[in-house]
Amino acid sequence: MDYKKAALEVLQNVGGEENVISIMSCFTRVRVEVKDKDKVNDAQIKKIEGCQGLNWASNTIQIIFGGKCNDVYDELEKIVHISDSGEEEATAVVKKKKSVGAVIIDYIANSIQPIVPILIASGFIQSLLAMLNYINIDTTTYTYQVLYSIGQAGYYFLPIFLGFAAAKKLQVNPYIGALVGAVLVYPTLIELGSAGGTASFIGIPVTLVSYASSITPILLSMPVVMLINKLAKKISPKVLSSLLIPIITMIISIPVILIVTGPIATWIGNGLCGGISFIFTKMSVVGGIIIGAIAPYLVMTGVHNGIALPITLTELASQGFSYFFPLLAYGNIAIGGAALGVWFKTKNSKMKTTSMSASLMAVVGITEPALFGVLLPAKKPLISLGIMDAICSAFSLAFGVKCTALSLCGLGGLPAFFGDTFVIWCILMTVSFVGAFLITIFMGFKDIPEEQAV
Repeated sequence: MDYKKAALEVLQNVGGEENVISIMSCFTRVRVEVKDKDKVNDAQIKKIEGCQGLNWASNTIQIIFGGKCNDVYDELEKIVHISDSGEEEATAVVKKKKSVGAVIIDYIANSIQPIVPILIASGFIQSLLAMLNYINIDTTTYTYQVLYSIGQAGYYFLPIFLGFAAAKKLQVNPYIGALVGAVLVYPTLIELGSAGGTASFIGIPVTLVSYASSITPILLSMPVVMLINKLAKKISPKVLSSLLIPIITMIISIPVILIVTGPIATWIGNGLCGGISFIFTKMSVVGGIIIGAIAPYLVMTGVHNGIALPITLTELASQGFSYFFPLLAYGNIAIGGAALGVWFKTKNSKMKTTSMSASLMAVVGITEPALFGVLLPAKKPLISLGIMDAICSAFSLAFGVKCTALSLCGLGGLPAFFGDTFVIWCILMTVSFVGAFLITIFMGFKDIPEEQAV
């Protein structure tokens, strides 16, 4: 596949560089945020070599390239040049068209998405070491300590990574965002915060909180940093702006965060975690049915990074495990089962090939090729996802199935689910896969014509 050609065709068919606000990639999707959706040629994009489908989330077109996604994105990044002023101006125009809720979810999702690979890498190492601990390996060796550091660092220094990504999303110098996060996890402040109690900053009371591994404080605080940064730009003489802007931003931002937004965000996070815990423990069956019924479709709408990941990360930070993340896995593997059902039923030779490979990827935990390249064109098999995820999620919460780290949400993240509920998780994953496969076969669907297959 010619990745450079694919990138050029993407740029041409999204309305050219002048219509692009930002570009981003995840495991399988190249995301292009545009100013004007009417300038995007969906039909031509679908014909690009390697494209397995597309989906819109507000003003962002998500083009599915599967495993070739990052190669296409790398080439696209070389040819797309976006100035900070142009991006800020265009973003302001788009925000006027969005609801407040959509803007918030977009901010959270685009702040978290870039750091997901870091969390998966650290989470995998954490889970692997947890498995090895069952065979009583020597945890005092240098080798173990290095691996342990990799596993812990991705979560411990989460405010730094999030600060960088959130600042970039808000058109603030991302290194200022990283510095804000670094201050929050500076050893002295962590030590004081862990002890609890109160202190004072120039006579103003400060609630001492530990921000290591936290997510809510930095996400809530970065918009404040953005406003202070804009103020600093306005009041700083141009001849001294490069010196004064970062100084003013940091000197004002950090006290505001430590005194106001940090503690408030911590209380919000604790309240959110308490509410989630209540639903999962006191309303397990009902909560599982409701959450499971909608979880698979969060990926389709593109809001899963703005809803599912913050919930999972909040659970992991506060209690060291998540009840919510396994519920997403049942939906993912159901997507694989439904795609296999399409493979079994379709008479379209091209769709047979596509659905088999997409099914295998979904089982691993990468679902977009199956969702957008197989199930969305077939339509009716999508029903099986909510049914099976709801059933398995209800049982999952009833038995307290949990995972200990963020990982690929499928068999590719197997170590994260290892523990005392691992066998139950495996049984529910099997049930979800087989159930979606059987529902797709018995329910059937209108077969896809050969020329419309991906």
